[in-house]
Amino acid sequence: MALAALAGSIGLMSGTLDMGDAITARLPLGSAVAGGAALGAVVAVPMSVAAVDAWRGAERADATAVTAGVLLMGWIVVEVAVIRSFSWLQPACFAAGAVIAAAGWRGRQA
Repeated sequence: MALAALAGSIGLMSGTLDMGDAITARLPLGSAVAGGAALGAVVAVPMSVAAVDAWRGAERADATAVTAGVLLMGWIVVEVAVIRSFSWLQPACFAAGAVIAAAGWRGRQA
């Protein structure tokens, strides 16, 4: 998920991922660059931190997984509300966020 969010962020900011004029106009500041930066900050960075923490077996890995999963789910809810467009990727990513958050939560309980 971290790599997918990073790719989406770079794609939006570089202009290689064109969502069309109507959707781009609904992004923050009407800017794909702003949308890409937000995607990077809200999803790519937290998912990357969670992945690195899990890989290293860090004590905070469960907490960062919960945080990253919840942020991803929140991102999807806000995305649907803001761009007012639907893709199969949205429920898939929401579900992935739920699984990541649940895994982190379960790990915290263990």
